[in-house]
Amino acid sequence: MLSRFHLSRRLLTLLPLLALGMIWLAGCTVGPVVENAASPLPSTAAPAAVTATPASPFRPVAPAPAAEPPAPRPVPAPERPGLLAGMMRQLKRASAPMPTATPAPVPAPVIVRHGDRIDAIGPVPIATIAPLTPGEGLPPVRLQIPSLALDTPVQRMGWKTVHGVSQWDVVDNAAGHHFDSVYPGERGNVALSGHNNIAGAVFAGVCVIGQPGVAFGLGDEMILVDSGGRRFTYRVNGWHRMKEKNASIAKRQDNAAWLRQTDEAQLTLVTCWPPWSNTHRVVVTGVLTAMSPP
Repeated sequence: MLSRFHLSRRLLTLLPLLALGMIWLAGCTVGPVVENAASPLPSTAAPAAVTATPASPFRPVAPAPAAEPPAPRPVPAPERPGLLAGMMRQLKRASAPMPTATPAPVPAPVIVRHGDRIDAIGPVPIATIAPLTPGEGLPPVRLQIPSLALDTPVQRMGWKTVHGVSQWDVVDNAAGHHFDSVYPGERGNVALSGHNNIAGAVFAGVCVIGQPGVAFGLGDEMILVDSGGRRFTYRVNGWHRMKEKNASIAKRQDNAAWLRQTDEAQLTLVTCWPPWSNTHRVVVTGVLTAMSPP
C-alpha cells in the first residue's frame, strides 16, 4: 500500500498532464453556439453574424487563399449575314451612271388665224425674273408701251351692277387697274382694262394686235410704274381675240378666266374689238422680265 506521501507526490506529477488535457479539450469545443431547435420559446435576439472559428493556439490554421476572379469569356462578334452582298450592291450602285433628267417638251404655242390676222397665239416661253417679296408691291400709276408710243395714267377700277349683272366700271382717259388683282412686280396677275374707241381710247392700239402692219406683238415691252416710282417691265407672250357679244354664258365665263390669278408674275391687258364696235374681247398677256428702282 502506497503511503500518503507517495500518493501526494504522484498526484503532483499528474496535475500538469491533467491541465494540458483540459486545455486541449477546451480548444476542441470552442465554436458558434447553435440554438436548440427543440426549445419551446422563440429566440428574440437578432441573428448573429457568422464568424470564423477562432484558431486554437495548439492547432494554427493557414489563411485560405484569395479566390481569383474568373477570366472574362470572349464574346464572339455578331454575324451580319449578307454584309458582303450589301457592300457589293452599294459599289455597283455607286459605279452606275446617274440618270439625266429629260427636259419636258415645251408645247407649241397656239396660233389661230383669220386670213392675215392672228387672233390667238401663245403663250410662248420667255425668260422671267423672281417677283417681289409678298407685301412689297405698290399700286400702279402709269402704263407705258414703247412700240405703241403709249403713256397713260392708271387708276383704280371697280365694278357696277346693270340689270342684275355685275360689270367692270372701266375708267375714262386712263387704264383701269382691277382692284382685286395684284400690284406690279408681285406674284400673280395684274389686270388692266381700257377703252378702245371711246372716252380717251387709251387701248386703241392694243385692240388691233395681230393685224397686218401693227407694230405691237410678241416680245414687246409693257412697263408699269408704281406709286413708289419703280418700273416693272413685262414682255408680251401671247394674245387672244374672243367673241363676247351674243356669246353663251359659258363662253363669257371662259373669257373672264383670263382675269384669274396666276402662279407667275403676269400683266393682262383687256379691251374691246373691232375699233368701230365692241363685239369681241382682246386679251394681251405678258410676263415679268425686269424691274428697276426709281
